[in-house]
Amino acid sequence: MSLGSRIREFRQERGLTLSALAERIEVSPSFLSGVERDIKKPSVSLLQKIGSVLNISLSFLMADSDDGITGEKLQFMRKGRDLSLEDLAEISGIPAETIKAFEDGAEQPSLDQIEKLSESLNVTIRYFMERSKHSSSIGERVRRYRENQSLTQAALAAKADVSSGLISQIENDQTMPSMDTLEKIAQALGTTSYNFLLNQEDSRELLASLSPELLALLGEARVQAVLRAVRDLEPDELKYILNYLEFFKRNRNLLSK
Repeated sequence: MSLGSRIREFRQERGLTLSALAERIEVSPSFLSGVERDIKKPSVSLLQKIGSVLNISLSFLMADSDDGITGEKLQFMRKGRDLSLEDLAEISGIPAETIKAFEDGAEQPSLDQIEKLSESLNVTIRYFMERSKHSSSIGERVRRYRENQSLTQAALAAKADVSSGLISQIENDQTMPSMDTLEKIAQALGTTSYNFLLNQEDSRELLASLSPELLALLGEARVQAVLRAVRDLEPDELKYILNYLEFFKRNRNLLSK
C-alpha cells in the first residue's frame, strides 16, 4: 500500500472527510487529494501533522507496503497464546478464514480489525503496527560502537588485544567471534557483550508483544529484584532456571488441579 493510500484509509477509518482533515492540518483539500493519490509529495512536518490528527506514528505512515501487521507476528502470538484459528475468531469476532488470510499474507487487516486482534491477544497495537526492522549483525554492532568512539580497527584491536585482521573479519561478518573475544572487544569499547548479542529493536518488539498487565508487573519491586538476581547468575545457573521455567510452562495445568 502506498503512502497516499495509507493516509486515505486511515482518514476514512477515523470518519474524516478530505476537507475535514485538510482543514485540521492546514492545507487545501486539493493538495491533500494529491497526496492521497500519490501525485503530491508531503513534507515530513506535514506527515507529522497528519499522524497527530489520525493518531498513528510517522514510522507506520512511511512504512513500506510489506510492513505493518504481518502474518508471522499474528501467527506467532496466536500460537503463543495456545489458540486455534477458531478460538481467536470467537474471541475477536473476526471469521477464522479471514484470520488465516491475514496469517498467509493474502489480506491486510483494517485498523478496526487490528484493534480487535490486539485486544483479543492481549498485546499492544504497536506490536502489530510498528514497522519491523531487520536485525543488524554482531559485526555491524561492533562497527557502530567503534565508529561512535572514533576508533580505527587497529586501535580497537590494540585495546582488545586481538589482531586488526580479526576485527575486520568480524565487522564484515566473515567470522563469528568467540565469547571470549567478544568480551574483550566489549571491554575495550566500555560496554557489555550483551549489547552485541541482543538487538535493541528485538527487545523493543518483545516488550511490545507483552500484555499491559505483564508490562505493569515488570515495574514492581519484587520483579525488579528477580531481574537483578538473574543478572548475577552463572551461565549454568541461568540455564537451570530456564529449563525449570520451560518445565513449568508445560506442566502448569497440573497446578490448578
